[in-house]
Amino acid sequence: MRPSDDERRLAALAHASVIANIFNLAGLFAALLIWALERDRSAYVRAHALQAMLYQGLVLLLSIVLVALWAGCLVLSLLPAAVRPDLYRSSPPSSFWIALLGFVVPLGFGLLATLYGLYGAYQVYRGRAFRYPLAGRVMRETAPAPAAPAEPAPIAEPAAAEVVSATPPLVDPTDEPPADAS
Repeated sequence: MRPSDDERRLAALAHASVIANIFNLAGLFAALLIWALERDRSAYVRAHALQAMLYQGLVLLLSIVLVALWAGCLVLSLLPAAVRPDLYRSSPPSSFWIALLGFVVPLGFGLLATLYGLYGAYQVYRGRAFRYPLAGRVMRETAPAPAAPAEPAPIAEPAAAEVVSATPPLVDPTDEPPADAS
């Protein structure tokens, strides 16, 4: 069954809300709001909103880890200047500039994650199947299995005596009819 236009728009909006995370966590809350309002109405929107929330949460955690690693490198690069300030009175150590340039890694990760979220929104809006690599796998593994179709009621079998009397005797076509003894 194909999703309706409204379902595709809401699912795409849940994915596209990743762009609001640039300012604060508004994108994560927008996906949460879409999920909360539509979870009982549409399985399609529910699945995509939940996937978008999971993706944005993972991106947030990875961004925090990358910024913490970058900040650690920046602090370590300033350690020589803190230990021997007399050597670095005119300029900071060259390792500081390399560590400062290292901010490109968390910044680039955030930009690529935002662009990939927008790509997901575009795919969903066009009606194509889309799953994030890690978040989609987690969703698939934690999703409840679809209900098995109900089996038809068993047919009551006739009693053994009825089966024997109702079936004609087996006749082998190669058998010769019995000869008359006249």
